[in-house]
Amino acid sequence: MKNITFDMVKALIPKRAPDSHKGDYGKVLAVCGCSFYRGAAALSVSGALKVGAGIVALASEECVIESIAALIPEAIFIPLPNDSLVLKRAAQYDCVLLGCGLMEGNETLLNVRRILSASFKTVVLDAGALMSCKKEPQLLKTETKRIIITPHMGEMAGLIGRDVSYVKENAQQIAQSFAVEYKLTVVLKGHRTIIASPDGELFVNTTGNPGLAKGGSGDVLSGMIAGFASQGLTPLKSSQAAVFLHGFAADLTAQRRSMQAMLPHQLLESLEEVFLKITN
Repeated sequence: MKNITFDMVKALIPKRAPDSHKGDYGKVLAVCGCSFYRGAAALSVSGALKVGAGIVALASEECVIESIAALIPEAIFIPLPNDSLVLKRAAQYDCVLLGCGLMEGNETLLNVRRILSASFKTVVLDAGALMSCKKEPQLLKTETKRIIITPHMGEMAGLIGRDVSYVKENAQQIAQSFAVEYKLTVVLKGHRTIIASPDGELFVNTTGNPGLAKGGSGDVLSGMIAGFASQGLTPLKSSQAAVFLHGFAADLTAQRRSMQAMLPHQLLESLEEVFLKITN
C-alpha cells in the first residue's frame, strides 16, 4: 500500500490555460439533497465548484433549491421531479454525483438504475444512493470501471453484511477485494482513508484530523471527487486528489479554528489556501 503524497497530488491538478472557458473544465450533475438533508446538496455542489468544475447542476426537490440557491449563485438548478431532463443531463455531463443527502430506499435505487443506464461517464455514489444498492449490488459492476463509491466504515459494513468492528479490523483487505470484485474505485473513509482501485492498487491518505468527524464532511469530499472527475481525471486519480486536499484543508482549518469548533463548510474556504500552496 502506498501513501498519497503532496507531490503526487500536485501533479494531478488540472492546469488552466489562459484561453480556456467553462466548457473546458467539465460538467457535474449532482442529484443530491432532500427536505431532511438540504445542506448536503449545498456542500457537495460547493465542493465540485471549489476544485474547478466548469459547470455544476443540482437536481433536487424544490424546497432544497429554494434553501440554497442564493448561497450558491454559480450552480444550475433542476427542480424535481423532472426525470427526462435529469437523464438527458446525465447522458451529456462528464460526471454524475448521486446520493449526498438522499434517503435510502426503492425510489433512490430506481434513480441509481436509471442514471447508470443513461450515463457512460464517471458516476460517484455516496450515502443514500450507495446504501440503496445493498438490494441490488450487481448494479455497481461495470466493465468500464467508471464508478466511485465513498462509504464510511458503517456503510461498508452494510454493503458486505458484516459488523463495523470487522470492517475496521480488515479495512484494507475489504476495500481491495470489493474494488476488484465490482470493478470500481472504493474510497473507504476513516481515520486514514483508504482508496482501492479496480486493479487492486491500494493507497492511504495521511492528511486530515478528527475535526472531520461531523455531518457534512463527506458531502464536501464527494463533491470534490466529482469535480475532479469532470475535468478528466480517472476515478482513481480523482479520488486521490480529492481525499488528500480535503484532509489538507481540514488540517489548515483546525489550525485556525480548532478541531472541536471547525465546521465542514469551512473546508471550502480553506481549499482556497490549499490550492495556492499546491499550484505554486
